Amino acid sequence: MAIKLGAEVGQLHVVNGVRQERTACLGTFEQPASLFRRRDQGRLFVVIELTGDALDRDALYEDLTRMVGTTYYNTPGSITAGLRAALRAINARLLRENRGLSPGEGRLAGISCAVLRGNDLYIAQAGPALVHVARQGEVLTFPGSSPPLDWLAEGPTAPLGRQRVVDVRFFHCTVQPGDVILLAQPTWAQQLHPRQVAEAVVYTGVAQAMGNLQALAGQEDAAALVVEITGALEGVPQTRPQPKPAPRRPPLEQVHTAEAEPQEIPAREEPTAERGITTRLGRLDLAAKLRLVGQGLLAALALVLDGLRRLLVRILPGREGVAPKRARPARARKATPGTSSHLVIGMAVAIPVIIVLLVLGVYWRQGTNRQAEFAELLTQAQNEYDQGGVNEGNIPVAREHYKQALDLVAKALAMRGSDSAAQELQRQAQEALDKIDNVYRLYDLTPLHTYTEPGSAPGRVIADGQNIFVLDRDTGRVYHHVLNELGKDLQETAVIVQKGQAVDGAATGDLIDMAWKPDGGDHHRGSLLILDGNGRLLEYDPIFGTITALPLGGLDQWRSPQAVSTYFDQTKTNFYILDTALNQVLKYVPTNDLYNVTPTGYLTAEDVDLSGAVDMAIDGYVYVLYSDGRVQKLYTGQPEAFALVGLPDPLAGPSAIFTANHSDAVKYLYVADAGNRRILRLNKDGSFVRQFRAADDQAFAQIRGVFVDEATSQPRLFVVSEDRLYAFDIPPESSAE
Repeated sequence: MAIKLGAEVGQLHVVNGVRQERTACLGTFEQPASLFRRRDQGRLFVVIELTGDALDRDALYEDLTRMVGTTYYNTPGSITAGLRAALRAINARLLRENRGLSPGEGRLAGISCAVLRGNDLYIAQAGPALVHVARQGEVLTFPGSSPPLDWLAEGPTAPLGRQRVVDVRFFHCTVQPGDVILLAQPTWAQQLHPRQVAEAVVYTGVAQAMGNLQALAGQEDAAALVVEITGALEGVPQTRPQPKPAPRRPPLEQVHTAEAEPQEIPAREEPTAERGITTRLGRLDLAAKLRLVGQGLLAALALVLDGLRRLLVRILPGREGVAPKRARPARARKATPGTSSHLVIGMAVAIPVIIVLLVLGVYWRQGTNRQAEFAELLTQAQNEYDQGGVNEGNIPVAREHYKQALDLVAKALAMRGSDSAAQELQRQAQEALDKIDNVYRLYDLTPLHTYTEPGSAPGRVIADGQNIFVLDRDTGRVYHHVLNELGKDLQETAVIVQKGQAVDGAATGDLIDMAWKPDGGDHHRGSLLILDGNGRLLEYDPIFGTITALPLGGLDQWRSPQAVSTYFDQTKTNFYILDTALNQVLKYVPTNDLYNVTPTGYLTAEDVDLSGAVDMAIDGYVYVLYSDGRVQKLYTGQPEAFALVGLPDPLAGPSAIFTANHSDAVKYLYVADAGNRRILRLNKDGSFVRQFRAADDQAFAQIRGVFVDEATSQPRLFVVSEDRLYAFDIPPESSAE
């Protein structure tokens, strides 16, 4: 069952600290009901602020708010086209009002309009205007920069009624149940800090929110609309008492809350914060509207067929059980031969034609609605993209606009995937967002290998020269791939060990993790160390292709080994096991190149919690990656200062972390962020440097392993995602992102 979004609305008007019953400067409108409604135009909210003499100002407010609603719903085309037409109509009306008056005598206006359709909120502003949206724990302010509240301004920020050209500012965001929209007269609202707005309206209910806002207004004049987004599961019976039906009102009636409700409206059994709302047809989404259109046409078809049936019954001969009326002799008419048969033939031809025409009408209406919806989405996406360019100096604001543009154009492409204009807009918006987020987009990402065994879920990947090793825990296998001389393709693939295989006379258990042991000290050539769940350490020599089992000490300390790593300290290679259940990192120091001694606990701090740790990397410091997106840096068992700074988006479902386990062969930290389908490059203090994303977003949807070789003349990055192994060259930092 889907969540159906609705809204509870409160209207507040305060003059000299006293709450007013009349709220003429505020308007709430629902779409007029119509069987052949062209599209879902949503629900409209309007706030206007006028300057000038107070005489007759309320009457003008009422005229202007009603004009906005009437013009918006009567304008064909997109939501933005309707809003633009409405604001232009207001400007034209004020210009007529001001004709012949000196500049200081005329009336000027600032206006904010908001349209709620589904979970999309479209905002249009002209002149001084301010809208706050409390959404998901943050307060968004539109416009995002300092609001243009200069009533004497010329040009794009000029108030309505001053010049013929109207500059309409459009914004878009999505909402969900619990979000609150505050449309307020800007002269008062500009004094409110977003924190005050949040405290006043978030999770308070509409009635309490209006009380809080009145308290903030104090003795000043203030007017505001409070719109709280509500949601309910479709198809679930409502247990609350239903209100008595309100009298039907003419279409496009302006809706008021309790403060401005006419007395003749009957009281409801259970008042709500939005008493007086006449209809909720405007909340239906486009699909529901199309269903209504189809149902209406089918109902019309049923009426036509029923009428035809009745007519045929009357004219066909042999109507049994029907007593004919006695005709008066003076008015008796002679039956015309063949009349009934001709009519029957005509009806037999007409009925299929009527059915076909009605069915074609349904399909035509659906196609028209989809075309209008597509055009509207594309227009709004273009507006968001343009706003991103206008705000390119304000990175957070520009970024939000580009993201909204991508969301909107994705919806448009879902309706018409081959549209070249939509595809080009998507490309432009993605490039603009990538530039802001420092993304290097991988366009020629081709798998080196695909693991086709049933149940494959390859994870850890390690590379050394032409050798690539991949561990698949789920199938219990370790693969050895060999690159060709060009390093672009594989020339050999083999399974070097698998679960159940006998190694040195004993069966291999679950393969937990693996790490590379570099050459140096007593170890004369690099080898692969694989942790066997049966308590052994398997060592694979890629030169000779041999695998042996090494004894491992301290097995009685194990609880739940999660990951392993190594670190070469210039004389020897230590071996580490991350055990989350033990809440410890076990450190093995080799003796005669063996790890058969009892390990020591690396952690010495009591406040380190390894619950939720998924991986670790060691370069002298120990970096622990957690499933919730945290990274903890440790040195000699104690926490070190470390913070993830500058990330465009927080980590979501990270799966692996990597840096070199000896010297400074790798300068950076790399984190596989599966939830965001990217690989992050970080400085070792946690500051963001760069991110790598695939052009095909699905390629990095299930990243499980990452390895980087920065020591070569051409650094390379190896990635395991889903059932594929990838490798690509890392461009220098100076390259275009």
